Amino acid sequence: MYLEERLESQRKWYSKKSGINKNLHHWFKVLTIIFSISIPVILGLEEYVALDGWSTAVSAALGALVAVLTAISGLMKFEEKWINYRGCSERLKRQKYLFETGTAPYDKADSLKVLVMKVENIISSENADWGDYIRSDEKPAK
Repeated sequence: MYLEERLESQRKWYSKKSGINKNLHHWFKVLTIIFSISIPVILGLEEYVALDGWSTAVSAALGALVAVLTAISGLMKFEEKWINYRGCSERLKRQKYLFETGTAPYDKADSLKVLVMKVENIISSENADWGDYIRSDEKPAK
């Protein structure tokens, strides 16, 4: 009961959120790279193609998009969430496998209690670590 309702549901949640944040991180990075590279290309084309001054406006807009994507990515912490959630999911998966195979520390009579304590510690620690990380990032610089 505990394995499916708590451990596995939490593991799946962390795994799903990890995947979402990984995809967002990669998309934001790819778009930032593409837009950044496009700026000098567009400005360089003006010499060879009649863009009637549009190259400056388009380059400025792309520069603004790069700044916005970078700021949002930093604010939303997609990479950090991806790594933290993946790590938590893998730690939970490891505990489940050790428990299911009766491997230490789950080779004794009270193995379910040990599992519950370890799983709850993993979840609690991840939540506390993430909260500390967010709070420390929000403090004004001295």
